[in-house]
Amino acid sequence: MSATVLPFRFARRLPQIRKTAAYMATVPINHAEGHLREQLRRLEEGLRKKGVAEPLIYSEVASYEGAIRAHLWQLLIIQGGAA
Repeated sequence: MSATVLPFRFARRLPQIRKTAAYMATVPINHAEGHLREQLRRLEEGLRKKGVAEPLIYSEVASYEGAIRAHLWQLLIIQGGAA
């Protein structure tokens, strides 16, 4: 018997998204990008170990990255963090 593994939508994990974006806003851009790449790599690896299908992994990682980047922009631009 086989089953399709569906993860909880990572783009809805607001505390983790806020924490990652807030950290990224405080470090140099190259370090921030490296930190994000590592977070996304870990997410991808974890989903793969759990048996999530590849297309769903790519979708989850992309939506999670988009949510983090959107929150980062909000911190930097809308709230004046880039000034």
